[in-house]
Amino acid sequence: MTNKIVITPEAKLLQVQQSYYAPVAVITSKNNLPVEANYCFMSRVDPWPQANTPPTPGLDQKSRKEVFKNIFAVKKVNTSDVSPVIQRINWESGVVFDFYRDDINILEQDENGNLVYNFYVKNKYDQVFKCLWNGNGAAATDEPMFTPGTYGTNNIYVGSDGYKWKFIYSIDTGLKVKFMDTKWMPIGVSTTSLNPLLSSEGLGGVEVINVYSGGSGYDSGNATITVTVTGDGNGAVATANTSNGSIIDIIVTNPGANYTYANVTVSSALGSGVVAYANTSPVGGHGFDPISELGCSHVMYSVEFNGSEDGEIPTDIDFHQLGLVVNPTSKQTTPDPANGAIYRTTTDLIVAPGFGTFERDEVVYQGASLAAATFTAKVLSFDVASNVLRLINITGTPAINGSVYGNTSSTARTVLTISYPNFVLFSGYLAYIENRESIQRSPDGIEQYRFVLGY
Repeated sequence: MTNKIVITPEAKLLQVQQSYYAPVAVITSKNNLPVEANYCFMSRVDPWPQANTPPTPGLDQKSRKEVFKNIFAVKKVNTSDVSPVIQRINWESGVVFDFYRDDINILEQDENGNLVYNFYVKNKYDQVFKCLWNGNGAAATDEPMFTPGTYGTNNIYVGSDGYKWKFIYSIDTGLKVKFMDTKWMPIGVSTTSLNPLLSSEGLGGVEVINVYSGGSGYDSGNATITVTVTGDGNGAVATANTSNGSIIDIIVTNPGANYTYANVTVSSALGSGVVAYANTSPVGGHGFDPISELGCSHVMYSVEFNGSEDGEIPTDIDFHQLGLVVNPTSKQTTPDPANGAIYRTTTDLIVAPGFGTFERDEVVYQGASLAAATFTAKVLSFDVASNVLRLINITGTPAINGSVYGNTSSTARTVLTISYPNFVLFSGYLAYIENRESIQRSPDGIEQYRFVLGY
C-alpha cells in the first residue's frame, strides 16, 4: 500500500515565521550552528542576451557561482525589512465572495498558487474582514467597515446584502507603504503559538449560523421558535428572526466554546422546512490567529538602497540581478555570519593618472595579452577624478606596479594600490535569485526592491 502525505498550511506558516524572525537573532554561533543572517545582494552588470527577456535563474553549481562572482554589494536585511504577506483580495461591489466553512479546505490553492476560495477581503480603509456568510450566494453590495456601533453580536458586520463579515485586522500604514502591492498585503505575526487555553472559545465556537432555506409557516408571535445547537462543545445560544413566515436569519448571541463539530435544529409548533448550518470556528475563534486562518505561506523582503550608501556602491551603473544570501560571512566575523549593515564586494584598484578611460562592463587584465592574462576582471565602475577602478568577477590576483589594460577601451594604467572586500564571496547560501530587466541605479534617490518567498 502506498502511503499518502500532505504538507499542511501550518508547516508553511512555520517557515514564514522562521524567515520573519531570523533577521532579529543575535549573530553568534551556538552549538556550532550559526543563526541566520540575511543579506540582499545586487549582481550582474552585463545585459541579458535578450535585453527585455531575462532568463530563468539556473540552479546548477556553475550558475550559482556565476551569481556570486557578479555580486557587487550586499545589504543586511533587518526586522523592519521583512513581513509575512497574504494574497491581496479587494472588496468589490458585484462580486460573489466565498464564505468560511469548516468542512472544506478553505485554503486550497490552484495551479498558480492563488486561493481557490476568496473568503477574505481588504476594504478601502485597509481593514481586513473574513467572510462568514455570503447571503446564500448573493453578489456583495455593502462594503464591510470597522465603525463603532455598526457591529452585531460577536463583532460581526452584517451587511444589507446579507453578508456576514468578521473583522480580523487593520493594515498598519507603515507596513502598507513598504509591503503592499497589487498582489500582496502584509499581515502580522503573533508572538505566541496557537493555544486554545488562551481563548474563551477554546477549541472553537459557533459564531454564525447560516440559513440556506427559510422554510414557511413560522409565526414567532403565536409559537415559540427554539434554536438548538448540539455538538461536542457547550454554551452556544442563538435566536431566529422571521419575516412573512420564513426564517430569514439566525443570530448567535453566544458562540460557546470547545466545539469541533456542531449541528443546529430549529423547532416550533408552527412552521417547518428551515435548513441551517452551524460552522465551527478555527481553534480559538475567528480572528484569534489571523496568520494561520488566512493561510499565510509567503514572506516579503523590502530592502532600500539609498544612493551610494556613503560611497559603498556606484550610482552610475545598471544591473540585472538581485536576491537573498543567507549566513554569509566577513573577514572580521569568520566563522560566524557577517553583521555589517552593508558591504561592497568589489576589488578596488587605485591606478595612476593617464590617458583613456576604462569602460563599464569591459574586461580588464594584466599580462602580455588577454589570452595570456595572469589576472582578469569585469569593470563595475571607474571614477576618473579619483582614479578608483572597481572590479567584480575576479580571476587571478592583481599585481601592484603592473599595468592593467582595458580590453575594449585599450586604456592602460599602472596599479598603485589594491583594496580587497571584507565580505567573503561564495560564503552563505543563495536563498533567492531574481533576474530582472535592466535596473538603473539612482544617484540621489532611494531604490526599494521587493521580492516574495513562498513556502
